[in-house]
Amino acid sequence: MRIIINFKFFIFLFFLSLNFNSYSLAHMRGTFLSEEDAEKRSLELGCEGVHKNQDKWMPCKNEKELHIYLRK
Repeated sequence: MRIIINFKFFIFLFFLSLNFNSYSLAHMRGTFLSEEDAEKRSLELGCEGVHKNQDKWMPCKNEKELHIYLRK
């Protein structure tokens, strides 16, 4: 019985890590130091506008839209 509980916990951690890595990867691919680079990436992705997140520029009008385009 204990083996089954440990296995379920391992499976839970595995799927949790997949979800986290997907978000992290999308976020890293979407940050730029210059507004111009973010604008170029917006054109490549097919979204409009750029926005600033702390000290980084990001393509698309907001982060929610950016993640939609990055996962296509």
